[in-house]
Amino acid sequence: MVTSDFRIWGTDSGNYFANSDRIIIFCNTHETLDDLLSTINHEYIHFCINASGETMDDDQEERIIYIMSWAEEYLN
Repeated sequence: MVTSDFRIWGTDSGNYFANSDRIIIFCNTHETLDDLLSTINHEYIHFCINASGETMDDDQEERIIYIMSWAEEYLN
């Protein structure tokens, strides 16, 4: 089970820690609610990939999350 935590201040938008299944979202790096929700989705996808048992390097994982995030734009 993943746990998530929101912090007021940080330098990243969000982080997923695979060793503890923990997500931290930093609110100060977001300008809009849509931006915040996008980061939450991004970090939860990291969790889902980890939970699936698939092995990917960081670049592969970020690329697949990017493709998933923009899939609707590509399909239209």
